[in-house]
Amino acid sequence: MVDPAHEHVEPAHTHTAPAPAPTRGYSWAGLAVRMVLTLGGAAGMIVSAFFDWIRGTSASDIGVRALWTTNLNHNGNDWLTTIAFVMVVLGIVALIGLAPRSGWLTSLAGALGIAVFVLLLVQLYRGTGSVNDLDPGAWIGLAGGVVALIGGFFGTRTVVAPVAYSGPAPVAT
Repeated sequence: MVDPAHEHVEPAHTHTAPAPAPTRGYSWAGLAVRMVLTLGGAAGMIVSAFFDWIRGTSASDIGVRALWTTNLNHNGNDWLTTIAFVMVVLGIVALIGLAPRSGWLTSLAGALGIAVFVLLLVQLYRGTGSVNDLDPGAWIGLAGGVVALIGGFFGTRTVVAPVAYSGPAPVAT
């Protein structure tokens, strides 16, 4: 006699259809928010390049070396080595970040814009300055970087929507 505890019972085959595979869709509202925030953040970073940043000194008069040294003066007429140029480039990179669906480039540009502000503030503290020495351009650049960073996170969420199964009909048993 067969021991029922060790008996192998095979389940009946029901021939049911597999579950439908989810598809990815993107929210148009999230994409619109991303575009508005990216445009605002890029505009803030670009516009900040034309304002005064520290004690009445415009961003085009502050060399990029001010990010790692306490020397805030710009040596020469080369606009490409100023903080103004850096902020304009970061604003343009944030705008280019609208092209990929993920938004990582916009977030990167925003984070680098924040880093420019923080590095400049650290060097200002290392010298004889304080937060009170910052002019509106620095704050506008910081705000633009924060808005661009946040904007890069929108429009990337996926909406899972089931798709109707079009395979063979289930067989009744």
